[in-house]
Amino acid sequence: MDVEILEDRKNPLLRRREVKFKVSYQGATPKRDEVRAKLIANLNSDRDLTVLDKFESDYGSQTAKGYAKVYDSKDAMKVETGHMLERNFPKPKEEKAAPALDAKKEEGK
Repeated sequence: MDVEILEDRKNPLLRRREVKFKVSYQGATPKRDEVRAKLIANLNSDRDLTVLDKFESDYGSQTAKGYAKVYDSKDAMKVETGHMLERNFPKPKEEKAAPALDAKKEEGK
């Protein structure tokens, strides 16, 4: 997977760097996490301050275009919407559902 930066500009008002990029790949479209990790490596940015906003594949080709934001600080990230933060920084899934299913099976015996 290759990442090409199309536009890189500084937004001092929102204290962030805004990046438009293009990804070339072979096979299936890469996952958002993979693209985000590759972009972080190319930009030398902090993982906790980088938000992959948009990532869309081009129909019929092995390329995709995207838009990412690299914030100056955690405080500057307050302008980000909740669902975008959840998409970029998922919380680990809890294993509480499995024991509940086992308890129901025991009751049915």
